[in-house]
Amino acid sequence: MRQESKEYKGHRIEIREREGKPEIREREGEFELVIDNKPVSYGQLPEGLYFLDEYAFDWTDNLMELAQRFIDYQEKADKIRRERKSGKGGK
Repeated sequence: MRQESKEYKGHRIEIREREGKPEIREREGEFELVIDNKPVSYGQLPEGLYFLDEYAFDWTDNLMELAQRFIDYQEKADKIRRERKSGKGGK
């Protein structure tokens, strides 16, 4: 993995080196995922696929792509919540 940053649908996604003591970086991973300046917890399955703790039902070998899918998921969930709150969501 390498450091990377990208704008996606108005959100800033960054994969950057984790700050802190070397033993913390070793235990938690050398890189951190940050979306809109908020750290997002992720893990890696034995076969190399990444997952996000808040979005663990989707996996991929590309962490940046996974962050984009997570943003799409959040947007869809927010839209459904707004529709339900306004009474337009059906049941």
